[in-house]
Amino acid sequence: MKKCILRIVFLVIIIVISGIIFGFSAQDGEESGNLSKTVITKIADILNVEENSRENFIETGEVVIRKLAHFTIYTALGMATIAFLLTFNLKKNIQIISTIIWGFLYASTDELHQMFSSGRHASFLDVLLDTSGVIFGTIIVILIVYIYKKVNHNVYSNDK
Repeated sequence: MKKCILRIVFLVIIIVISGIIFGFSAQDGEESGNLSKTVITKIADILNVEENSRENFIETGEVVIRKLAHFTIYTALGMATIAFLLTFNLKKNIQIISTIIWGFLYASTDELHQMFSSGRHASFLDVLLDTSGVIFGTIIVILIVYIYKKVNHNVYSNDK
């Protein structure tokens, strides 16, 4: 019963994250650019970037923010996906490979979706960046589970 509830929770999280990604990809180029520019402008304000280097900081930072957003949201997708698959009795390799394949396929279709948004284009480099995020998220969850099992095993083995 506990696994069933976890499956539902992680599946809902996967759907929500996928919907958020879809929503961002549906934004036109101007809307998407404005969002990144707003974030980097706030960062420039917080850091008190001087006027003479502010424009360059914002222009460069906008690209960094965009790429970090890709990586971060796909890291979350990878974490939720591997967590979902860990609730099934499958070989670990199958769970990991399935997570990475799912992430790559979703990133690929997401980039194709962007082609239909005004002022946007598809980028295979973004697919690779997104897939790297999925891999990173997968590694994080696998490490957390490994550490959790190691700590719990040591706790219970010391009770003897």
